[in-house]
Parts: sequence; structure tokens; C-alpha cells
Amino acid sequence: MTFKFKRKRILLSEKSKNSKAIGYARATNNEYEYLEEQIKILKEEGCSLVFSEFISLDEEIKPQLNKAIDSLSKGDEIIITQLDRAFKNKKECLITINKLINKDIQLRTLTGFFAVNESSNANSSIFKILYELENLEEKSLGERKKEQLLRRKLSGNNLGGRPKISPLKESLVIRLRNEGYSYRSIRSQTGIALSTIRRVILEGELT
Repeated sequence: MTFKFKRKRILLSEKSKNSKAIGYARATNNEYEYLEEQIKILKEEGCSLVFSEFISLDEEIKPQLNKAIDSLSKGDEIIITQLDRAFKNKKECLITINKLINKDIQLRTLTGFFAVNESSNANSSIFKILYELENLEEKSLGERKKEQLLRRKLSGNNLGGRPKISPLKESLVIRLRNEGYSYRSIRSQTGIALSTIRRVILEGELT
């Protein structure tokens, strides 16, 4: 469920500049009052347009947030009441901030560090550095994982992965499936995990 508010009258402070302020508000299901409170605050802050939605913070895609960002141009500003309205973790936040910086768009919250608007150039430099450090950390982690796998391979240790079953059991799974048995029925008859049963049947269909 989504809502979008558009103010009919433009504030005097906005008439003197070409840039615009766009707001974004988010709440989980049934938090109607909380969402309305955010919208009210953002309107009072001078947002000409407020995008809002009921959606979990853990959702990978927030449609109204994406629309809010897409509606912004160079020199514009997106305002949220606090960071957790838009971002579920540090990485997601830094990626979005970097995207906005590259488009010369300002992110502002109504509390905390991002509420300070005077040093936008300094803020941009700080977050470019943080973004690069986040990338460094991710790449370093990936390299360490590769090194660990290589060491385990050279030492002959099991690298893990999908559980193996005998060809006889694979044939049994395929036969039972061809006879019309459900995955759960096959599991109860063979004791093989559902994920392995699905894999065996899928691989059998592809061959």
C-alpha cells in the first residue's frame, strides 16, 4: 500500500531556487499513525513531494524510495526523518549515498549527522572514502575466502557443497517421482533431504 502527497502551494523559500526537496516516508504494516506523522513532518520541512509506503525494512526493493530518487535532479535534495526509514544496513546506505553524490543530489535527515547541511562538500568527501573502504572490506573478504578454499583443497580437506547420494538412490528417487509420488512421500520412503530430491529430479529432467 502506497501514498503520495503533493503540495499545491509552493513555499516562498522554494520560489527563489530551481532545486527541489523530495521526501520519503516508510512504515511497516498497520503503523498508520507513524507514517502520517512522518509525512506531516516532511511537509512542514518544505518537501514539494512526499513518497511513502508500507513495506518491511528488509525488502530488497522499495518501489516508492526508488521513485523518489528517480524524480531527483542535480542540486535537488531527498529528505527522510531518519536513516532507518530508507536503509536496512550500512552497505545499502553507503551505496545509495554514493549514487546520490555522483548525481550532485543531497541526502538530509531531520536528526543526526545528516541534519547538518552546511558542509555538503566535506560530507561528500567523507562518504566517498567510506564507500571505498566498504568496497575494500568486501573485496578483502572475498580474497580471504578464496585463499581458505585453496588451502583446504591443497590439504585434501572436504570443501563442502551439496550432499552426494549413490547412483542407486538417485535412480530410486527418479523412479518414485515418475510413479507419481510427491517430494515429501519420496523423502519419507528414502530418508533423503527434500533439497537433494529436488536437485536429483531437476538434473534428471535436464539429461
